[in-house]
This record gives sequence, C-alpha cells and structure tokens, in this order.
Amino acid sequence: MASKRGHGTEGKPNIDVRALRFALIFPGLLSAALVAGAFLVGHQHGSMVLPWGGNPVSLPSFLAVGVAGIVVLGAGIGSQGARTTVPRTLRRVLLGTAMTLQLSAFTLFVATLLGQAGRGDLVPLRVDGYVLLMGCGLAVAMGLVLSLTFKPDEQWGAADDTALIRALEAAADPDAVNDRMAYVIHPRSSVIMMILLAALLPGALLTLLTPWLLLAAVGVALLVIATLCATVQVDRRQLTVKISGVIAVLVAPCEEVQAAVSLDIVAKDYGGWGLRKHSGSASLLTHSGAAVVLRQSGGGRLVVSAPNLDVADEMAAILNRRAGKAQQDR
Repeated sequence: MASKRGHGTEGKPNIDVRALRFALIFPGLLSAALVAGAFLVGHQHGSMVLPWGGNPVSLPSFLAVGVAGIVVLGAGIGSQGARTTVPRTLRRVLLGTAMTLQLSAFTLFVATLLGQAGRGDLVPLRVDGYVLLMGCGLAVAMGLVLSLTFKPDEQWGAADDTALIRALEAAADPDAVNDRMAYVIHPRSSVIMMILLAALLPGALLTLLTPWLLLAAVGVALLVIATLCATVQVDRRQLTVKISGVIAVLVAPCEEVQAAVSLDIVAKDYGGWGLRKHSGSASLLTHSGAAVVLRQSGGGRLVVSAPNLDVADEMAAILNRRAGKAQQDR
C-alpha cells in the first residue's frame, strides 16, 4: 500500500493522505455492507438482541450500534496510523489493529443477524458461532497482511542527522573516510507473508492428525525466513556476509577484489533467492532490485543484495577504493 505525505502547517501533525483516506473509507464500506446485509437477510422480527445480550432493540437501533462500533474501531484507530509523526512501526501496528478490530466487529454483528434469523429448520441463536469464528480468523489474517505490507512515509530522523553529519565530515576531510560500512538485508514483507501462509495453511489442516505438524511447519517457515536475513559488513580488510548476523557464509578479502558495481538486478538471473555457490561464484540475494556485484581476481563473482541503490553505490565505492589492497595499505 503506497502512501503520500500530506503537508500541514507548523505545529500540526502531518497526515499521510492515502492512509487516512483508507482508514475512513473502509469502515464506511463495511457499515454500508452491514446495513445492506440486514435487508438481504430479510429478518422476520422487528427487534434484535445485541450480540452481548440484554433486552431486544429495534433493527435500526441494532444497526446503529454495529455501525458505530465499526466506525469507532476502524476510523478511530486507523486515523492515528495516518499521522506521520508516529513511529513507522507503530503506524503499521495501528493500521493492522484497526483492520482486525473493524472486521471483527462487522463479523460479530453479521453473525448475530444470521444467528437470530433462524431460517428453515435451524434453531435461532443469539450469535452464529461458526460465522463468528471464520470471520474473526479472516480479520486477524487481514490485519497481519496490512501490517506487513503497508509502507509508511519516509521520515527524517536522528539516524539521518547522524548520516548527514558523517557525510559532511567526509566531504570536508577525505582522510576521515574509514572505509567501513554495515547494513541488514531481509526479504520483502510480501515474501515473508507468503512463506508464513505456505506453512500455516497446510499446517492448520495437518493439526487434524497432530498439532506437532503445525509447529513443525511454522518452525521450518521461520528457519527459511532466517536464512534470507543477513548482515553485510565491509571494512579495510574484507567484505563479510553473515546469515542472521551470526553465521559467516561469504567472505571476500579486499585484496582479491578487482572491481565492484551497484546494479538493479533480477534475482533469478543470479541463481535466485538465498545463498548460492557455484563454480567459484557466490551470491546471497533476498529480493530482486539493488545489489552489489564484485569481480574477484580468481575469476569468480560475488553478488549481495542491498536495501536500495544508494546503499549499493556506497558499498561499491568502498570496495573499489580498497580493491587489490591489503589491510596494512593506506
């Protein structure tokens, strides 16, 4: 979900316009669907019992309570996730929580409508438990998907101030450049979600045999995700890539590097995602896009993903400065 930064006056919080629009429109659509569903169901009674019990109320009052619950939970919490002054991670959590809660509220009132309709030979119930269970499960899944896929606006923070100061110092004094850099690479949120769903959906069915199969499937999925996460570090001596920041799987001494270049690549052209080693060449790719490609003196090639092309450019520049040089060289 792309976002667009709104511009507010000084002293007022800036607003992510697209996120705010989504936070307001989606609960409105759910509310309209609840009202339309009530007429489609064609409830035979002029009164309804609220999901939590109590005295019967009129159908319009019942729907008013449901609409109010959906709007308050959805728009009330979701609009807070549209504030660009809120930390990025918290914005993801707020929008995901709003999605889960408003869908759960919608499901609760739909389950009440269907339960009390009592069509055919079915005994009327205050709440249809099956509808509630399935709907709430979907609500949790949709909230998780939104939290993982929503991309908040980039905000200037303390880390950016520090990076700017270092860049200015390096520009003013070239000798201050220490040729050190480190960053973290990981799969995109959509890929993580795909891996988890690929484990959870079959695992949920296999729980009919034993719950341990679900736990095993989730464990395998987490292990796969961990192998796609790595830290990349370069200093005056070598480039080191560590799986999950622990296991060093790729090491390229600077004295063996001939040249380095930053490229926008397609992962399948270099063997695909994950760690690959073949015929003296190696790669660790977590996604298609920015990457650093090294040509080594032995004729091999090493390819490592980067968060973006700016980071890849900086990494390539350091490696080119140190190419063919031993640690003690200056």
